[in-house]
Order: sequence, then C-alpha cells, then structure tokens
Amino acid sequence: MSRAAGRAGNGAAACWRTCRSVDGMTAVLVSVAVFVVLLIAVFVFVGWRDRNRLSSPEDSAAARDARAAQERHAAERHGVQGEVWRRGQNSSGF
Repeated sequence: MSRAAGRAGNGAAACWRTCRSVDGMTAVLVSVAVFVVLLIAVFVFVGWRDRNRLSSPEDSAAARDARAAQERHAAERHGVQGEVWRRGQNSSGF
C-alpha cells in the first residue's frame, strides 16, 4: 500500500468520525426541538380543553344573574344615599 493510499484511507476515517459526531449532534438537536414542540402542543391543547369545559351555558347564566344582582344592589344603595341626602336638605339645622 502506498503512502498516498494510506493517507486517503486515514482521511476518510477521520471524516467518518467527524461526520458521525455532527450527525449525532443534529439528532440530539432535532430530538430536543421535537420534544419542545410536543410540549407546547400539549400545553395549548390542555388549555383549550379546559376553557371549553369551564364555559357552559349554566356558567354564563350564573354570570348574568350575578351581574344583575350586583347592579340591583348598587341601584338600591344609590337610591338610599339619595334619600338620606334629601332628608338632610329638608331638615332645618336649628
């Protein structure tokens, strides 16, 4: 075997080792990227599913009833405060 053939063989082997490690690193990076994408997809899906499960017609009806009760209470309180103010204006301070 000549020296040139020996060097070519060693060069090919060195390239094979380098290419193999680069391919290994690429595989690791692709695996990590796939894992991150799957993790994000699961997070989005679970959030979407929970949002759909939590919002039902009964929940929106209960929210409407609560808003109506709150507005009714505020209106009554405002009316009572107005009556107290009018009573204070009508009475004489002496």
